[in-house]
Amino acid sequence: MKKIKVSIPDKAYFIYAKDGAIKELSGLIKKTKCGNDAIVITTPRLLALHGNKLKAELIKACSSFLVLTVPDSEKSKNAQVAFRLIEKIIKFDNKKMLFCVAFGGGVVGDITGFIAAIYKRGIPYIQIPTSLLAQIDSSIGGKTAVDTSAGKNLVGAFYQPKFVLADTSLLKTLPPKQISAGLSEAIKYAVIKDKGLFTLISKNLLKIKKLKSPYIDEVITRCARIKASIVALDEFDKKGIRIILNFGHTFGHAIEAASRYKTSHGDAVAIGMNCAAALSTRLGILKKGTAFEIEWLLKQAGLPTKIMTKDPSLVFSALAHDKKFLKNNRFVLLEKIGKTKIVENIPEKLIKEIIQKESL
Repeated sequence: MKKIKVSIPDKAYFIYAKDGAIKELSGLIKKTKCGNDAIVITTPRLLALHGNKLKAELIKACSSFLVLTVPDSEKSKNAQVAFRLIEKIIKFDNKKMLFCVAFGGGVVGDITGFIAAIYKRGIPYIQIPTSLLAQIDSSIGGKTAVDTSAGKNLVGAFYQPKFVLADTSLLKTLPPKQISAGLSEAIKYAVIKDKGLFTLISKNLLKIKKLKSPYIDEVITRCARIKASIVALDEFDKKGIRIILNFGHTFGHAIEAASRYKTSHGDAVAIGMNCAAALSTRLGILKKGTAFEIEWLLKQAGLPTKIMTKDPSLVFSALAHDKKFLKNNRFVLLEKIGKTKIVENIPEKLIKEIIQKESL
């Protein structure tokens, strides 16, 4: 089993990844001393597909467990849903040593981590990501949050899991659309930090989309290592290091909010990367040919590159609520594959032009 350390002082943990990794769950729960009583948060579909395997491991490691489900949608990631789940947890919690288990994709991981962070001022939790996007990105790093009507992830906390268990066999039940969504984040990692990974994905895209080993394993582990190394240096996103992970996300989160979360996160990030590349070329810091390469790879991965909206001004309005902006706007842009540049105080007129130009 591949083992990647997230070296955060006093909160270090490991990402474990392999085909069939869920069979290691009971041993890892005991080893990390998470607790005796598990609160599993998942979706009805995942419970039907993999619930028996998960429960078999929990029976070996826990005195009791409670399984709670949420709809598999970004619309589930809000304070109302979180507090409904907490009320059920309170009824279950009678002299128990609780810990939470996030068994799902990014939405489940975010809301579970958020609940773990605020319930009794913090209880342990573990991440078992079941989507490619979550295995590559969202399960790692401790960012937990819920959305509001004004924007995405505006209410949340930094709260690290006890461990992350990525079972690549779980990806085989995903529809092609979700594989593409995960590839959106993989392409992001390649673009911001690893030219070799960009080449690997470009040359082996069909095999990766079909989850062929060793290609998909290499993509997951390389992305996880990049994220682990960045998070270890800048856990709370205060040193200007972790911000590079937001490439494509500034535009992307605004696109999600403007669509009322009808646009998936993976699709929004892909469109956001295309917008960020277009802005980079407009500012003269990125060659147009490189922007075309990125757009081509996104399209080949089955991802959209244009904003689908009748009113592009809604996207610009959503940008105003972006938590990454300080006094001025701030974007992660690109100089070349593998090298980013943080640019602040970009004229609003230019941002509006890019949004208009990249809209259908």
